[in-house]
Amino acid sequence: MADLVAIQQLLARYCFAHDSQDPEMLATTFAKDVVLLSEHGRDAVVARYAEGYKHLTARRRHVLTNFIMLEDGENEAVVQSYITLYLIRDDKLELHLIGVYKDHVIIEDGEWRILGREATMDVPYNPGDTGRAAAGVYTQR
Repeated sequence: MADLVAIQQLLARYCFAHDSQDPEMLATTFAKDVVLLSEHGRDAVVARYAEGYKHLTARRRHVLTNFIMLEDGENEAVVQSYITLYLIRDDKLELHLIGVYKDHVIIEDGEWRILGREATMDVPYNPGDTGRAAAGVYTQR
């Protein structure tokens, strides 16, 4: 049986690393064969995030809540949660997006790691400080 608390800690570490724009910490959250953001492999995914950070001007706070174990196994699991993203610009807080993450996680080197994600966004949103993306499902596995 998968350890939901350990998986929640993994996903919280992912959010903190992403919001802190810390590629080294972010790398610790991904499996070596992760598929995310149309990239395959930990190094490629982390490089994509790092490149994206160069174009961000607003501070971000990713908040995951309402965790449900959809698939439970000894060494892998699928966990669903709500994603809420807040932006901070000029000391003003704005709700940026809401949606649902379905994270496929595995045990690798004794730790839970993200292998892939399906993200369903409830509203159109701006993934960086560039153009808007439509509401919808984004499968990243």
